[in-house]
Amino acid sequence: MQFENPFGVAEVIELAGSAAVVLLMVGVAAVLGFRMSARIDDSELARLAEADGARVDSAVISQNGRAAFARLSDGRVMVARVMGADVSARFAAAKAVSVNVKAQRLNATFADAGFPPLKMRIDDSPAWLKDFSGGGGNT
Repeated sequence: MQFENPFGVAEVIELAGSAAVVLLMVGVAAVLGFRMSARIDDSELARLAEADGARVDSAVISQNGRAAFARLSDGRVMVARVMGADVSARFAAAKAVSVNVKAQRLNATFADAGFPPLKMRIDDSPAWLKDFSGGGGNT
């Protein structure tokens, strides 16, 4: 039995052309910021809150800057998450959020089961957050 090469010159040229197009697309994505990722800071939280007609009273931002939990001036809470190159914010009544803070971890679960819980690492737990998780936010 003799081995026959399934690839001819035309197939090799087609494969090389496909590989070149894929490399071109990866290059364009890199130039356009494919690997860019947003970060959350105090000014971003303020911008998100103002867009919804509120002001940030207190906030805690995760260690990696990709999530945040804030108490707003109107009594609601805001959760912000990085989603690729943008930031998504969720606003809810304080009584609709269950907060648990233990060992530099914040877990917030929403009454709305359609919104995933927030789990993030924090550097420290400010007093307002301890009060909030102890029931201070549930009024």
